[in-house]
Amino acid sequence: MNLLVLPKVELHLHLEGCISPAEARMLADRRPAGQGIGPSDLAACYRHRSLKEFLVHFGRLVDLLANPSDLAWLFARVRGRLRRQGVVYAELRVSPSVWERHGLPTEETLDALLDAARAGVPRCSFIIDGVRQWDRRSLIRDFELALGRRGRGVVAFGLGGDEAAAPSSLFQELAQEARKHSFPIIPHAGEGLGADEVASALDVFDPPRIGHGIRAAESPALLKELARRGTHLEVCPTSNRRTGAVPRGKRHPLAQLWAAGVSLSLGTDDPALFRTTLSRELQWASRRMGWGPQDLARSQELAARASLLPPAERESLERFVSAGWSAGALPGEGGGPTIRSRGDGACWTRV
Repeated sequence: MNLLVLPKVELHLHLEGCISPAEARMLADRRPAGQGIGPSDLAACYRHRSLKEFLVHFGRLVDLLANPSDLAWLFARVRGRLRRQGVVYAELRVSPSVWERHGLPTEETLDALLDAARAGVPRCSFIIDGVRQWDRRSLIRDFELALGRRGRGVVAFGLGGDEAAAPSSLFQELAQEARKHSFPIIPHAGEGLGADEVASALDVFDPPRIGHGIRAAESPALLKELARRGTHLEVCPTSNRRTGAVPRGKRHPLAQLWAAGVSLSLGTDDPALFRTTLSRELQWASRRMGWGPQDLARSQELAARASLLPPAERESLERFVSAGWSAGALPGEGGGPTIRSRGDGACWTRV
């Protein structure tokens, strides 16, 4: 099965985690003399033994982004990679508070990204990801940035960061504000903490999706509740292993989640730092979890269904993805991964 010619949907992808080693080198070379990072230090940023170490490396790479145009440049390159991988729709997480800590202006940078994403393929939307354990004023500012750009390419507010330092129970007021505006919050949960935190995120936010959520497998009752609600989990297997969320030697809980009927799809999280792609994640599920073609296709149909596009576009995307996997290629004469959405986005066609 040639996964590159099958239409795919990516729902868990952090743009700042997409800086490849070659791109890091290019960005480092743009820095003034004495401010760059040497080749050995750059190479070390792509080897992580824990989540803590990964976050340090993530920060060092974000330091290489000197201005809004650097992030727009990165987005263009990432979009090109997604297109070549057969991704037809993606929702990318971006973190204005992280930019701010690394010297980038938040509003100018966000608007530059939204402008860059208005045209081109694949279609991309954005989730503004707040850092839960940092200053609460920054979190609220990020939420307001997201809400104020709804309809311009921002489709949700995300809650990332350290679950243990700031669990979901601390964000009742934020959840109420989001409900008042019918604006979805998609929290990370069940990556660093256990099933209780996934259950708490479910109760506090009633989210359409949860980032990771893998520790839900520890509770059969919670698995039943996730399946009953149809809450979609964005599962990132390579990330989970590289950060230690799934300890070495322990089997990934994807099989338990899938067998319980939980809606889920695979994501890459920070693909450049974890040296992965969506196709590799799907290949891993096929080799290690025993997923056959029907399972792979089903996960992608569920990803399309869980996207935050307007209803007509979402339904059209789901039909497009389903037809592509049924035919064994992207719909359209000759297959191939180049896709656009027509006009108002209500139809997905080959270019």
